[in-house]
Amino acid sequence: MKKSILIVAGLCLLATPTLANEPYFPKGQKTFDRVDTDKDGKIEKSEFMPLAVRRLARMDVNGDRSVSTAEIDARLQEGLERRRNRIMAVMDANKDGIITESELDNLVSAMFNGADSDKDGGLSMAELKGFKRAEWRKAYLLQSQPVATSGN
Repeated sequence: MKKSILIVAGLCLLATPTLANEPYFPKGQKTFDRVDTDKDGKIEKSEFMPLAVRRLARMDVNGDRSVSTAEIDARLQEGLERRRNRIMAVMDANKDGIITESELDNLVSAMFNGADSDKDGGLSMAELKGFKRAEWRKAYLLQSQPVATSGN
């Protein structure tokens, strides 16, 4: 069981989006292009600053244009709660509040099957690059929902 807890923790760390809103430079071309408002192929401070201000403003709960440690803590806690709820929604198949090794095995099997586009039992880098985790997760959650029956 300890092994599965470590695996789950590892999956969570790998999949956890940034919870804090400190400024960071774009990592992908699409984001870079969105920040490069004058489309000159460079990001100037004047283009980057509005993004940084918006990120900070998301944590400014009381609207005083400054952020306290309490506001940061509240924002981080909200993010952790949302992440926990997403993890439990995907991994806790029987909704008992516990993720078992069996549930983990079922999830990993479904992930592999979803990503293995050529159905050869292995995952190539091309298959992994083409794997749309968010789309897969949505379909996985829909298929694992109990079917409603009519009372008639």
